[in-house]
Amino acid sequence: MKIGFVSVDDAADIRTWSGIPFHILKHLRELNAEVELFSPLDRNYRRHLVLPGILARVQGKAASLERHPVALRSFARQISIKLREHPVDVVFATSSIPISLLECSQPVIFWTDAVFHQMHGYYDGSFSNLTAAALERNRWQEEEALRRCTIAAYSSTWAAEAAKKLTDPEKIRLLPFGPNMPSQRTGEQIAAAAREKRERGPRSCQLLFVGSDWERKGGDTATETAKLLNEAGIATRLRVVGAKPARILPDFVEPFGFIDKNSPDGLRRLSDLYSEADFFILPSRAEASAIVFCEANSFGLPVVSYATGGVQDYVRNNVSGFCLPPGSPASRFAEIISVALTTPGLYQRLSLGAYHEFTTRLNWPRSVGLLFECCQQAVDKNLTSVGCK
Repeated sequence: MKIGFVSVDDAADIRTWSGIPFHILKHLRELNAEVELFSPLDRNYRRHLVLPGILARVQGKAASLERHPVALRSFARQISIKLREHPVDVVFATSSIPISLLECSQPVIFWTDAVFHQMHGYYDGSFSNLTAAALERNRWQEEEALRRCTIAAYSSTWAAEAAKKLTDPEKIRLLPFGPNMPSQRTGEQIAAAAREKRERGPRSCQLLFVGSDWERKGGDTATETAKLLNEAGIATRLRVVGAKPARILPDFVEPFGFIDKNSPDGLRRLSDLYSEADFFILPSRAEASAIVFCEANSFGLPVVSYATGGVQDYVRNNVSGFCLPPGSPASRFAEIISVALTTPGLYQRLSLGAYHEFTTRLNWPRSVGLLFECCQQAVDKNLTSVGCK
């Protein structure tokens, strides 16, 4: 089986989309799959869409030009040329966008984290601030991709259920994402680390927040949680990676700024932060599939977050951490963290639960292995449909 791997941005660059295409490509190759890389794709279509972009800016809106029919036809044309030059058995894409108008004899599969219909009005920014024309064509693009594909895989139940409302549910698969950091820790090491942390005593706590969007990821809630824990007599520090809040932070908040995990020094520093923390806190107001949850789980680090979007596929309530109802106050976060720190055995159980989630579900070898099976199923079905056995 030969797979044509489509990604608009460079899939071989680990900086593309949090490393997701990179890891899918890497693990497909480790399965000895024969992969033809159709990536990156040219964005020359932009010169034909200058006017729609200008008109949108004049209105103070976003045009979302990557989903414009001109762009979609350009992507389809490029993929078609590559298919003629490099014949494959199945086409796989890391987004629904580039294959939306693709016409080919091969089965088509894509794997992504959300359906546009559910993202509009859920995420802030360009997903909500669209022109009327962009909104209409974005919905059309998503529906067209679902109509044409053989299999559509999503990284959360939240996204998969939304897709089932738009197409044949038999097409839909659930494939969680994995971490963008290597993991060499064993269950024994995780258990020993959890014991050691609690031997420091229940009256101390280190929280870790990793995210670039302070507002959407709930930075203020995380800060207030740390403040309340300190007021309750639990000496707490909040370490912040990525986000740069505009306001002055309290002295118990330690900002680290951006850490490049793709450099040896950056990876070492970030690994230390995960290892030293007691809890990973990310009270996101909106979240599709944050792979930092997978990274926290790989370190046996319990997570506290909101039960929103796709979070509950990555944070199992009372198993690997806690998912609170959206809008729950910081006092509730502080309360559950305090209980986990002071209840004998609870923290250790959560830590091992997080690691178990990583080893059994939230890792790339498992999910990419399931993707490979999807590709094989699609090829077999395609052969049967044309009379071949």
